[in-house]
Amino acid sequence: MNDRDTGVPRDTTAAASAAGGLEALAFVATRLGVPLSADRLRRDQLDGGRAVGVRRLMRIATDAGLRVRAVRLNWKHFAGFGRAFPVMLRLRDGTWLVAEEFREVAGVPVLMVRDPRSPAAAQPIDQIRLSAAWTGEAMLLRRRSGDQIEEQPFGFHWMLGQVMRERRLMRDVALTAVVLSLLTLVPPLLYMVIVDRVLVHQRMATLVVLGIVVVVALAFETILGFLRRTVIAVATAKIDARIGLHLYDRLLRLPMGFFDRNPTGLIAHKLGEARRIRVFLTGQLFNSILDILTLMVLVPAMFMLEPVLAAYVLLIGAVMGVVIAAYLGPIRRAYARVIEAEHRKSSMLIETIQGMRTIKSLAIEGRRRNEWDGRVADAVRAATDLQYLANQPQTILAPLERAIYAGSLCLGAYLAITQTSVVNAGTLVAFTMIATRATQPIGQLAGMMQQIQEARGALAEVASVVNAASEPRRENGVRPEMRGAITFQEVRFAYPDAAMPALDGIDFTIRPGTVVGMMGRSGSGKTTITRLLQGLHQNYQGLIKIDGIDMREIDIDHLRSRMGVVLQDSFLFKGTIRENILAARPDASAEAMIEAARLAGAEEFIERLPRGYETPLEEGATNLSGGQRQRLAIARALVTDPALLVFDEATSALDPDSEAIIHENLRQIAAGRTVIMISHRLASLTDCDQILVLERGRLKDAGRHDDLLTRCETYSHMWFQQNRHLAPGPAHDSRVAHAAVRRG
Repeated sequence: MNDRDTGVPRDTTAAASAAGGLEALAFVATRLGVPLSADRLRRDQLDGGRAVGVRRLMRIATDAGLRVRAVRLNWKHFAGFGRAFPVMLRLRDGTWLVAEEFREVAGVPVLMVRDPRSPAAAQPIDQIRLSAAWTGEAMLLRRRSGDQIEEQPFGFHWMLGQVMRERRLMRDVALTAVVLSLLTLVPPLLYMVIVDRVLVHQRMATLVVLGIVVVVALAFETILGFLRRTVIAVATAKIDARIGLHLYDRLLRLPMGFFDRNPTGLIAHKLGEARRIRVFLTGQLFNSILDILTLMVLVPAMFMLEPVLAAYVLLIGAVMGVVIAAYLGPIRRAYARVIEAEHRKSSMLIETIQGMRTIKSLAIEGRRRNEWDGRVADAVRAATDLQYLANQPQTILAPLERAIYAGSLCLGAYLAITQTSVVNAGTLVAFTMIATRATQPIGQLAGMMQQIQEARGALAEVASVVNAASEPRRENGVRPEMRGAITFQEVRFAYPDAAMPALDGIDFTIRPGTVVGMMGRSGSGKTTITRLLQGLHQNYQGLIKIDGIDMREIDIDHLRSRMGVVLQDSFLFKGTIRENILAARPDASAEAMIEAARLAGAEEFIERLPRGYETPLEEGATNLSGGQRQRLAIARALVTDPALLVFDEATSALDPDSEAIIHENLRQIAAGRTVIMISHRLASLTDCDQILVLERGRLKDAGRHDDLLTRCETYSHMWFQQNRHLAPGPAHDSRVAHAAVRRG
């Protein structure tokens, strides 16, 4: 559709087409009461690698809590749509429109359509013009019911729900299991007929028929077994994918405090336990349930053959069930001890890997090895105790299983001898074969007792991560155009289990478009202020305003997307330099990327690399120096053109030349945005419009460099400590000393 058709300019590039679909989805979702930000969708989905086609849009909509269906429509359908609007329409050039209403204008039926990328109101379009540009493809969306939108806590019921979402496949598997159980009757019944009929009466024709039956039964059993395994594999793959997506999504929603409190390796270990749960549910447990289903066929067959023997078998089965129930509790407690020992071992292993440089520099390998030996011994002891305990029910149940087979033979023989029942030899052997097969599920449960407890433990491990309180996202929050004005009013904040508050009644105001420095000794609260500004900690007291709006009312993703943060030790992803710079804005132009690299002082070393911006980075970017990594992190923050830019000791890892480039470009970097610079090097803050002096969580003073130098003892003391060649002399030292005494 061109300008003449709708009056709205349209960009037919692939990126614009993809963005149009995302914006249309965000518009429709918001109209349906499911808040979606078009900016966030573009940032998350336009990664430059994958096309945002219909299927991907449908998955995004489903993840957002919408029911979605792709259909083909024609003009006549719109007349009866009514409440089915709004509808997403895909045009021939790959872009999207949103159809909002069907009505008549001056007696002509028209469809009211909107370009989701334009602020203009919906415009009428008639059948001829729409048909010329529309493919007939459409997406119908509806909000799912509250029960479906509400996320259940991770647990057995949630996992079972994921399995049951493949109920059609599971139904086919269950049906196959029942048919296979019927086929399991063929060998014992065949044996019975051969012994009681063929051998006794010497009937060759019957033997031929039975041979054909065996061949057909084997063919069916082979085919059904193959189909059953194939269906289970498909269902398992789908469940695996769904669980993996869910766990990763929940991981991304966790607050920063969770990662501060829990080691990275421990979190990864706990989430890895999800595979153990899935294997148990779709493997051992599911197969045991299918085996139990076969009892619907095998138990009636036993009673048809011999009721007394069938009652005997069920009695033995009941005793086996009692034994299993008696050991569930002790095995559960033993496995808890195994988990505790394994945690202690894993935590030490993770600590050793992370601190290997320190271990070697202190030459304490021997001491660490001795401690590791103790942890391993505890884990082995706990595992051995569990194995010993789990072996007991299996030992008790083994003779009971044998008693089913041998007892059935002996009891059947007794009944035949006493003639209280007509039991032929073939019937007796057939019964024992069926009885042995019928009691296999009970024996499997005994062998599964340890696996059951392992699955329960794994479930608790994953739940301890996934069910942690999510970070408040405020999708319905306001999304202002940020200018960078910041106000702190009586802000107090304490980290969990901390004896003293990190911030204690902080008050200050930052004007938009200014460069503000923060200084103070370690632990004074500088980094905490930047964390609060990013919404990483939201349980503070007091009031933080950004552009006059309470930060608690702002959409957290909107806030962070308009804020650039460079840390002292910034993390780079495995990939190319281009991908790292464009990580937060993958749709940025090459010119914007190069300009950001130039301002960050990274262009000069990137151009010297053989592959330039396409240079691949190893894990942790170990093929770059610390200063080069830091300059890339600064470029990554600048490419988003943030309204607020935070440097948290960002230049501390830079060499003097690189730091000089950053400071030389600072005014150009700061143009039109608010910049907050945290630095222990006070020389880098001298040109700031305002410097905040923090001490023990309180704001001690604020002003420009020259003013603070004359009136703030803390600032002047640190300044002359770092610049001893500028020290004014003994008189000043005396004043500083007296001030220190008064502070003491």
